[in-house]
Amino acid sequence: MHSPAAKQESFIVRIWQDQRQAGWRGWVQHTRTGESKVVGTVQELMAFIEQRAGKLDDTPHQGLK
Repeated sequence: MHSPAAKQESFIVRIWQDQRQAGWRGWVQHTRTGESKVVGTVQELMAFIEQRAGKLDDTPHQGLK
């Protein structure tokens, strides 16, 4: 379980294969603000999330799988 002081943010992420550009595209929405963005790379997706939730690190977090 999360501690009461733990910061939590929620996002909706959708990805699809773009046949015209031979790659994947995505859409992400920050549920608290409703702000959303179409993304073309994982880096863009992570930048959107990190701007709203804070810098993510590579350390395994309990509860994340």
